[in-house]
Amino acid sequence: MPEYEQTGTIMADADTLFEYLSDIERLPEYLPVITEAEQPGPDMAAVTTDIHGTEQHAQGWVRIDGLDRRMEWGMPGSAYHGWLQVEPDDTGDGSVLTIHVVQDHPSDADDDLLEAIENIRQLADAGEI
Repeated sequence: MPEYEQTGTIMADADTLFEYLSDIERLPEYLPVITEAEQPGPDMAAVTTDIHGTEQHAQGWVRIDGLDRRMEWGMPGSAYHGWLQVEPDDTGDGSVLTIHVVQDHPSDADDDLLEAIENIRQLADAGEI
């Protein structure tokens, strides 16, 4: 199964950055394929995606570990799953963000992850995180 992973440095405090990223309703602000997101219950996420003009609705599980600043997600009955991790960078002024996704088919997920990290970087630079 194809796996995709991207890492980037974001100029934001690690705890603040993770708190922002783990708010399910904020997913459309930084993930280019998600157009709507909500958390209908504990450990659940519901999203609407637009992938190359095709709209899809999906519901899955999500685990948020604030202590380790790690969020994991996936869809029942599907090979799709992923995680993100936020760690303080070496300077203490920023954070290192890693996003990892596993899918059951090849895709352009690497480009989507790079775009997501750049979107997060821009939000942080603009003071929105």
